[in-house]
Amino acid sequence: MSPTFGLYLPQVRRDFGELAELAEAAEHVGFDSVWFMDHLTLPGVAGGALEGWTVATAVAVRTSTIRIGHLVLCDAFRHPFLLARMAVTLDRISGGRLNLGLGWGSSPSELSTLGFTGDPPAVRLARLAETIDILEAVMGGSPVDHQGRFHTIRDPLGGPAALQRPIPLYLGGTGSGTLELARSRATWWNCWAPERHRLRELIPLAGGVRVSANYSIALSPRTDVPDWVLTGTSEELARQLRADRELGVEHFVIQPVDPVLRASDLLRFMEEVVPTVVSD
Repeated sequence: MSPTFGLYLPQVRRDFGELAELAEAAEHVGFDSVWFMDHLTLPGVAGGALEGWTVATAVAVRTSTIRIGHLVLCDAFRHPFLLARMAVTLDRISGGRLNLGLGWGSSPSELSTLGFTGDPPAVRLARLAETIDILEAVMGGSPVDHQGRFHTIRDPLGGPAALQRPIPLYLGGTGSGTLELARSRATWWNCWAPERHRLRELIPLAGGVRVSANYSIALSPRTDVPDWVLTGTSEELARQLRADRELGVEHFVIQPVDPVLRASDLLRFMEEVVPTVVSD
């Protein structure tokens, strides 16, 4: 199966108009998916961020074929029944284009300072596992009679089901508990950009689940970027991505780090980099 490509557009320092235009451009040049983040504050970034689910819903209305998701939604931000009904609604609005990315929260300071939770990682991981149980029932339209460690939900009538059966579930994170949960419950496991150098080690731990990975990429060669940012000529970028395809990555989610991102940059990536990565 040929690999696919996504565009990661964290909604900071861009207004909605720019986000929507870039998503439309990505769809036009052949990207399979567009992804947003799920943070409300970021260390060192003034002004916060636009809320990710609202942005994704608005982009769904402005597009027609590109898949839409988040890498990844923070479980602690939303009650699981509400999240499930939101997912069903967006899946229907988009005509079955939702990718549901989920994690237990990568920024403890954000969770605690904004008043969501001060629970340690092990508790948040356990809560995430319970959330997945609830999501599966609600997104399928089934009645829910759930008594768990964190949630009690009684919904005897059920509700509307998602168009997709099931909605693809992406779990993000590199800890052993997250990888174990991905092996048993997810459609995809996603590796974030700073850890992609560990793909050879981590992919076997994800078992048979499909693998996506994030890549921070400088589309023009640069020397002023961290060592986990890919940079170089189009041929060099293609060679690095091709090596990860051979390790098992099937979906490549790129985040250009260039100061200005234009539709022409996305087209150049699809024309100059992608053909080498997908060639057999």
